[in-house]
Amino acid sequence: MDKIMFICTGNTCRSPMAEAFFKKLEGEKKTGLNACSAGVFTQDGLPISQNAVLALNELGVDTSVYKSKQLTDEMAESAKYLICMTAAHCERLKGFYPDLVDRIFTLSKEDISDPYGGDINVYKDCANKIKEAVENIIEKLCKN
Repeated sequence: MDKIMFICTGNTCRSPMAEAFFKKLEGEKKTGLNACSAGVFTQDGLPISQNAVLALNELGVDTSVYKSKQLTDEMAESAKYLICMTAAHCERLKGFYPDLVDRIFTLSKEDISDPYGGDINVYKDCANKIKEAVENIIEKLCKN
């Protein structure tokens, strides 16, 4: 199965939320793409942030087994799509992987700001923006 990989900085807030929503909204079934996520500046094995867990749980999404992953060349090259949370992430990836520029996109027209360190309301707002953007991505992919 092809992969759609969601990318952020630390892979403990935004990209795992996008991955979780893609799965919860049956994006894998609808698109035939396996959802995963990674960070451009993280380490493997970190838990998802507590406020991200709380925000997702309120929306019926379970992330209890999630652990962060550092983006590797292998991961990037094996993904059909690399979906970034910000334009800066997108440009960084295009610089790292010039042969993959046709696979690198932002999740939404506006950057999804990093909620890290914010209160639960910041995370809830972020989660809602990500959910809406993921719904749009699934819809676009189903039309292709």
